Amino acid sequence: MRSNSASNSQKGREGEGSAVEFLERSGYRVVARNARLPGGEVDAICLDGDVLVFVEVKRRDTAAFGPAIAGVDRKKRSRLRTVAADYAQVVAPDAPIRFDVVAIDGNRITLHRNAF
Repeated sequence: MRSNSASNSQKGREGEGSAVEFLERSGYRVVARNARLPGGEVDAICLDGDVLVFVEVKRRDTAAFGPAIAGVDRKKRSRLRTVAADYAQVVAPDAPIRFDVVAIDGNRITLHRNAF
C-alpha cells in the first residue's frame, strides 16, 4: 500500500511535467527543473525571450482547499523572491526577471504571468 506522501509526491511530479510541457508549448525555454538552490527549490526556471522566469507549479485535484493559485501564499512568494535573486545575481545579473505560476485545477492548466 502506498503512503499518502508518496502518492502526493507522484502527483506533484506529474503536475510539474504537465506544466513544463505547457510552458514549452507556450514558447518558454526551460533551462532548469526542480532547481535546488540555497534557501529552497524552484519548480522551473525558464527563458521567455530575454526574461528569466521563475515558475512555481501548484496542483489541486479538487476545489476543497480553494484554487491552486491560492497555494502560492506570501511565505512561498517571499522564499521564491529570495532564491531567485541569489540565482539571478550569479547566472544572469542583468537579465530582467519575472515570477509566473502554473496553476493546475483538475484538468485545467492556467498560466499566471507576472503573478507576483
